[in-house]
Amino acid sequence: MVALVGCARRMAEQAGGDDVTDDELHQVIDRVLFGAKDGWACALEGLLTRTETANLVLAHLESWLMDRTGRSWDATMSLGGDSLVTEVERALFGAW
Repeated sequence: MVALVGCARRMAEQAGGDDVTDDELHQVIDRVLFGAKDGWACALEGLLTRTETANLVLAHLESWLMDRTGRSWDATMSLGGDSLVTEVERALFGAW
């Protein structure tokens, strides 16, 4: 979870959310993986691939950050593209 929060921290900084706390980021990730979306169970059951699971987490973080920071959806946010997806995959599932 520490590595995931680290990825989310970089996203928050890109979104202008320097005041977003690690605890808030942890809560968002936890909700996606273990709460309403149950992304982790879906991944373990093979319903989501590693990449789909990473994208699920990133999409929810991006939506939450846009709302939290008041950022317009028209504003571009450079998240690092595929490298961030790969980083989140590694944080979730380890190196392969």
